[in-house]
Amino acid sequence: MPRDRRWLLLSWLFVDRIVYTLNWLAISPAQPFLATEFNIGLSALGILGAVFLLGVALFQLPAAILAARYGAKKIALLGLFLSSFFAGLCGLAPAFEYLLVLRFLTGVFLSFFFGPGITFFTPLFNTRERGTAVGVYNAGFHTGTLVTLGVWPTIMSLYGWRLGLLVPGVAGVLLAFATYWVSRWVEDPVDPRGVHVSTIGNRLVLYSALGLGFAGAAWYPLTQFGILYLTSEAKLDVGIAGAMVSVLSLGSVVGAPLSGRLYDRARDRKRLLYLLNLLNSVSLAAFSISPVQAIIPIVFMTGLFYTASNNLYYVTPMMVVSQSEIAVTVATVNMVHLLAASAIPYVFSAVAESWGYFAGWMMMVFVSLLAVLCVWRMRF
Repeated sequence: MPRDRRWLLLSWLFVDRIVYTLNWLAISPAQPFLATEFNIGLSALGILGAVFLLGVALFQLPAAILAARYGAKKIALLGLFLSSFFAGLCGLAPAFEYLLVLRFLTGVFLSFFFGPGITFFTPLFNTRERGTAVGVYNAGFHTGTLVTLGVWPTIMSLYGWRLGLLVPGVAGVLLAFATYWVSRWVEDPVDPRGVHVSTIGNRLVLYSALGLGFAGAAWYPLTQFGILYLTSEAKLDVGIAGAMVSVLSLGSVVGAPLSGRLYDRARDRKRLLYLLNLLNSVSLAAFSISPVQAIIPIVFMTGLFYTASNNLYYVTPMMVVSQSEIAVTVATVNMVHLLAASAIPYVFSAVAESWGYFAGWMMMVFVSLLAVLCVWRMRF
């Protein structure tokens, strides 16, 4: 198989991940507008985030089963199509209740893309290239985060939040058809035996998933509430606040491929994961007490350290399972970590609404430190 064709396909999937991320996160810069139009508070916005993450989490294993039975490429691209369709419809929601249902459905079908997407392309790369390849794939998500948080607040300020949700939905629908066309050469094998459920109880897989969920306490609140925090507490314009929070993604774009490269070369991979998790928590703590002038470099480092650890939580269990078990491994990591993470937006919003944002950030620092305990329990 020509090497350039593999990397060309990965580059195309990188673009898909950017739009996938827009459909995941464009709701974040819309929050100030949603609060005004639907007359809702911080707790309701937390529920909106939790419902979405539940949709993503609960359908990870069904997506893996379907990918094994019908082919990972078909399920991944079906997921991209349907998640984009429902994400676009969010821009037409007449009331908050409709938005809750549509965000849940968006989450459901986003789960069809990520895990099967990894299963779709990882067989094209050997084990010494896989950390880098997954890093590039994940960097697409964080490039999308950069666009969503850095550019989309201005788009929504100029053209409205509804158009800001509708446009990436339409783009994702079109990309699903285009990606199917350019990936015609990739075989899409099926396994009539379905997924290997024994992997679900694998100790390394479970601790990787829990560690990723706890580490996400540094990322999920910042991406969902960072703009709202800076506009309400620091009285910044939504465009400026979005640009500042988007620096999180600059760090993420660097962290994903860099950590994959370091992992491929590291002699002590566990120590590397320890270090990245500790730095992730320290950077979030620094954010909670930093003046506005210091937010940009701190947010950059938070994005770098979280994404670097995020990437390794996926790659580590993939190194010890067979090729036929990758789909259920990724699904299990996604399901467990997102079920844990689905509580994070609500917990943060409830604490912040009752005792202030500082208390909310400190709660998230404590949760993120629990990831270190998970690394201690991992054996690899």
